[in-house]
Amino acid sequence: MHKIYAGKTKDVFLRDDGNVLLRFKDAVTGVGDRIDSGANEVIGEVAGKGRSSFRLTLRFFELLHEAGIPTHFVGAGPDTNTIIARLARSFKLEVICRVKAWGSFVRRYGGYVREGDPLQSLVEFTLKDDERGDPLITEDALVALNIVSREAIDYMKATARRATSLIAGHLNEQGLELIDIKYEFGEVDGRTMIIDEVSGDSMRVARHGRIMLQTELAEALLGQA
Repeated sequence: MHKIYAGKTKDVFLRDDGNVLLRFKDAVTGVGDRIDSGANEVIGEVAGKGRSSFRLTLRFFELLHEAGIPTHFVGAGPDTNTIIARLARSFKLEVICRVKAWGSFVRRYGGYVREGDPLQSLVEFTLKDDERGDPLITEDALVALNIVSREAIDYMKATARRATSLIAGHLNEQGLELIDIKYEFGEVDGRTMIIDEVSGDSMRVARHGRIMLQTELAEALLGQA
């Protein structure tokens, strides 16, 4: 097994059986000294955060599986805070589903929207490109640049909305509110599906109007580890 990717919040290893192992880390992203899952810069570590990411990813992938939404998830890994997944060809996109206006959306469109305004699960695409600040890209540009097909775009939008509705409903049962969530899609054996992770690192969740930390979300949804 050898490392094929060192990310901000997890590392990815290729296993001898052709699958990958994802190891979650305690690193957190943010702006300045403010933790923000939507940011690109690692600003430090929070003890137990990797464990929370792992537990939440297990729960959310199980929810998606039960609903018949394809993912590359196989199961929990043999090591602490790890999962096993099928090797995928990433589209190198972030598919963001916004339930309410927040973060970069408000910064871009502040003249037209206020923080917290409903957005009816609006879907945006951004390139996974830290050097360029993960820029927005239009659906027509995705097709023109041969990044993905029109059929894949339609599938990703529909699947992101379906998964978001499922996850939001699950959180609502615990008195928690999903603000926005981002997915990564890729291709496994020629089939488009959700890959990577679905955890507090990929969503904003509020309780009583305050955005929760990953560790807080895991404890509220799953109890103490």
